[in-house]
Amino acid sequence: MEGMSRSFVSSRVSWLSGAMTREFMKMMWGVPELISLTAGEPDFKTPEHIIEVAKRALDEGFTHYTPTGGIPELLEAIAEKLSRENGVDYDPEREIMCVPGTQEAVFITLFSTIDPGDEVILTDPTYLAYASVVMLCGGKPVSVPVTEEEGFRIDVEELEKKITDKTKLLILNTPNNPTGAVYTRSTLEAIADVAQRHDLLVISDEIYEKIIYDGAEHVSFASLPNMKERTITINGFSKAYAMTGWRIGYVAAPSQLIEKMMAANGYIIVCPNSIAQRAAHAALTGPQDCVEEMVKEFDRRRKVIVQGINEIEGIHCFLPKGAFYAWVNIKETGLSSFELTFKLFQEAKVGVLPGSAFGAQGEGYLRISYAASMDSIERALERIKPVIERVVEEKGQ
Repeated sequence: MEGMSRSFVSSRVSWLSGAMTREFMKMMWGVPELISLTAGEPDFKTPEHIIEVAKRALDEGFTHYTPTGGIPELLEAIAEKLSRENGVDYDPEREIMCVPGTQEAVFITLFSTIDPGDEVILTDPTYLAYASVVMLCGGKPVSVPVTEEEGFRIDVEELEKKITDKTKLLILNTPNNPTGAVYTRSTLEAIADVAQRHDLLVISDEIYEKIIYDGAEHVSFASLPNMKERTITINGFSKAYAMTGWRIGYVAAPSQLIEKMMAANGYIIVCPNSIAQRAAHAALTGPQDCVEEMVKEFDRRRKVIVQGINEIEGIHCFLPKGAFYAWVNIKETGLSSFELTFKLFQEAKVGVLPGSAFGAQGEGYLRISYAASMDSIERALERIKPVIERVVEEKGQ
C-alpha cells in the first residue's frame, strides 16, 4: 500500500488467494454462448410455498433481530426432522443452532473446536473449502486419499495410518462433493469404531442427504451407536430446496459445544437472517413433493451425462450415487485437469472445474455439475466430444 511502511494484512489471511473455482467462474462470466457446468447449486426456483411464507414475513414486519441460535419454531422443526428422518434425538434449545448457510457452519464449528497445531483429517479429493478453513483456524489438514477403485470412500486402514497424537477431528461429507459417492452403513460403522478408539470428534456434512439415487441409503453419522456425543452434524436447505441464496443452515451437536459455538457466533453474525428462517421453517414443515421432483430430474440428467461421457473415447465417469456432480476420469487424455478445463473453455465454450481444485488426488479428473438444464447438458456433451477426440488423436500421433 502506497505510503505505508508495513503491511496491515494479518498473517492469518496473508496466504489466502481466490479459490480456483471462483477464479474459473470469474473468467467464464459473461462469455457469449458459454455453457457453464460449474455451479454447485440447483437451477430450479425455490418452491413457491416457501417464497410465499417469506413474502408474508416481510409484510408482517418480521425484519428484526432474532435469537442468535435461531427462532424456536425453526429449531423445533429441525429437531423433529432429525428425529423422524435421521434417527437422532436433539434438544432444540440446547443442541441445535441455525447459521447463515453450511459454509459458515463449517467455519464456526472448526473455529470453536480446534486449537493451533491440531490435525484435522480430510478425504482427498474433498470439498475445497475444508482445508482452507482448517488452516484459518490454526489447524493442520491431513489428507486420506480415496480412489475410484474403492468407490471414493475412505479405506479405514489408510485412515488409521494418518492418525497421530495431534489428530483431533475428522470431516466426513456424504453424499460427497465432488465425487458423488455415498458412504455405506458398514463403511461409516468402521469409521465410527476408529473415532471411538482414537477419541476423535467428527464433523458430518450432510448437505446433499436428500439427493441420492438407485436406492442408496443416507446414514447420519450421529445415528450410529455412541456417535451422537462425538459428532457435529452440519446441514441446510441450499441443495434440497434450491435455496442457495437464502443462506440458512444448521448445526446439531452436544450441548457443551453448541453453547460455545453460539457464544462465538454472537460476535460474528449476531443472528441468522430472519426471513430466511421463516422460509426454512416452511421448507421443513410444508409439502416435500418439490424435493422428490427435483431429485427425479437430477437423476434423469445424471443418467444422460454419465452415458454421454462414457461414450467419448479417452474419458469415463464413475456413476455417482448422490449429489449432482459427475467426477470424470480424464487420465487417458494425457492433459492435466487444468489444461483440459481451459481447452474446453476455449474450444468448446463449456465451463467445468479441474479436479486439482479439490486436492492432489483430484488431478486427472474434472468435476461437471448436472445441476443445469437438460438442454445445456446435451449441448455441452455435443461440444465436449470433438475436443476430447482431437486431444486423444493428437496424443496417439
